[in-house]
Amino acid sequence: MANNKNGSYIGTFILDFQTTSFESDSKIAIEILSEYQKLCNFSNDYNTFALDNPVSSAGWSFAKLFLSGQFVEKLCEINSNEIGGSRGKKFEDKFVSWLRAKLRNSNCEAQLKIAREMK
Repeated sequence: MANNKNGSYIGTFILDFQTTSFESDSKIAIEILSEYQKLCNFSNDYNTFALDNPVSSAGWSFAKLFLSGQFVEKLCEINSNEIGGSRGKKFEDKFVSWLRAKLRNSNCEAQLKIAREMK
């Protein structure tokens, strides 16, 4: 687990990834996260993130997106001002809001939210 500025530890982030266009949205998300992986100096074989295979229902695809605590910590170091200024009261909410905005800016229409497994 990674240590954040408050001295507490950042564990794995588990996010719900919901979309009506899984193929294109997941491709965009993986490309963005792969770029951040390089920017954070993690090798491609390091388990920084994973996107589960989706379950589909009523035109929607539902998957889990996992982000390692070390990856989240590095992203926060590099983007602290942007994340700090994002919507939300808690750190987790601000981080997800920031990541959601980054995906939207790249035309990824997936909805991201903190999974209940993480709450």
